[in-house]
Amino acid sequence: MKQNQLFNEIYAIDASTNLYMIEIALDHYSDIFNEWDSAPFKRRDLDPDLQLYLEGSSNEIPLRYPIELSFTIPKGSRDQQIEEEIRNSLKNYFVFKLYLLRRELKQTNVQMLRFVVIGFFLLWVATKFSEQFEGVPFASILSEGLFIGGWVFIWEAVSLFFFTNRELYEHYQTYRRLHKAPVFFREAERAERYRGDRPNHIV
Repeated sequence: MKQNQLFNEIYAIDASTNLYMIEIALDHYSDIFNEWDSAPFKRRDLDPDLQLYLEGSSNEIPLRYPIELSFTIPKGSRDQQIEEEIRNSLKNYFVFKLYLLRRELKQTNVQMLRFVVIGFFLLWVATKFSEQFEGVPFASILSEGLFIGGWVFIWEAVSLFFFTNRELYEHYQTYRRLHKAPVFFREAERAERYRGDRPNHIV
């Protein structure tokens, strides 16, 4: 892999996998999940700060570079069974987020198509109306209103396509990348932990 000096200063590369590491240092395995969620690991939501940290880190590393999630825990506290449950839980969480984003993208596309149809229909009606009732006192006002309404609907469709859809697709790419990223657990060589109040840094 051609190494990028800038990202090498911020993100380490795992020598064994040649992947950029998103490193998360923890005190306990449970720090990964929302403390208010009492469900088993495989159905728990992620800690909100950790979620933001993962999203932010993934967005900082260009898509052309593959990544891995590297969790570091205190010495002597590793549990292989819990780690496997957490891996499954993370995969389930990312799959669910992808499902929600796909559904939202589909709803947005349907709404966008609806706006386009309504917009062009109003423009067509306005054109026909202005041709048939040319010179009628209030016809021009109604015609102008239909024209304005048609362009408003078309602009809403353009806004959904260029802004809302783009944002949703970027989130979808982020979670697809996190879903594909391998998850590793390592013992800490020194005292460190993930700070939830500082989601973009490991201390």
